[in-house]
Amino acid sequence: MVVSRRLLLVEDEPMVAALLQETLKAAGFEVLTAHSAVEAKSKAIEFDPDIAILDINLGGGPSGVDLSFLLHKTYPGIAIALLTKHPDLRTAGYTKEDVPAGCGFIRKDMVTNSQHIVEAIEKIVANTKHFHEDGDPSRPLGKLTTAQVEALRLVAQGYTNAEIAKRRKTSVRAVEQLLAAVFTTLQIEVDGPINPRVEAVRKFISAAGTPER
Repeated sequence: MVVSRRLLLVEDEPMVAALLQETLKAAGFEVLTAHSAVEAKSKAIEFDPDIAILDINLGGGPSGVDLSFLLHKTYPGIAIALLTKHPDLRTAGYTKEDVPAGCGFIRKDMVTNSQHIVEAIEKIVANTKHFHEDGDPSRPLGKLTTAQVEALRLVAQGYTNAEIAKRRKTSVRAVEQLLAAVFTTLQIEVDGPINPRVEAVRKFISAAGTPER
């Protein structure tokens, strides 16, 4: 007898949750859906999940990242994937050091692609010791380094170079050099008729949305 794997889905958007649940059940998973971290914590006790897919942003209360650490500690060996609308984890304000070892990353714009979702889950299940990012260098911001994405995200939040330097514990000159590299990578002219800082922010928002401050 084939035993279906237990998958905990935590998503606060009802339509996305319903779509994913249908896709995952069709792929043979036993799915339990929760709409908040608190609800997920309660339901997981009896469900004892093998896999968890967690929306990073769960509205008020603990985030998907907070929940990922709890599940990682409570259920050793659980495979965890973080779900988000962002093009990669960095534009959401995180790095792989900010999430449990072995966490994966799935983009929300791929939830209608059942094959992609299932393949991503299988990769995470196969190796829970290494971070798996659903990334693609050809996508917007994909060629930026983690430091460049972090600096650009702070610019998009409206901070000055001086404040960015303070937050990154570096010099204003270092921030200027970092942003200059961002402009070069994104092919933004610094001497053209358009302000390069504004253009870089437009590209960030187009790819990842307006970041919360």
